[in-house]
Amino acid sequence: MLTELIGYIAGAFIMLSFVPQVWKSYKTKKVDDVSIWLIIASIIGTVFWEIYAFRINSSPLIIMNGAFGIIVIIQLILQIKYQKK
Repeated sequence: MLTELIGYIAGAFIMLSFVPQVWKSYKTKKVDDVSIWLIIASIIGTVFWEIYAFRINSSPLIIMNGAFGIIVIIQLILQIKYQKK
């Protein structure tokens, strides 16, 4: 139980670390200060974490990486939508 709680807390902090950037991108409609390679690497890493999480059947990893993946995908959408042509 404590181990799962630690997993959820760790996942929450990792997930929340990306939220301010997504919010700033949404509010300002500017994404020049965000590296597309950071977003792509985060998505790829999240996919592998999800595969790993399912293989070891870890609920905290599955849930928190799923939520993080959604946040990163939102940033990718904003990146594509607001990127200067």
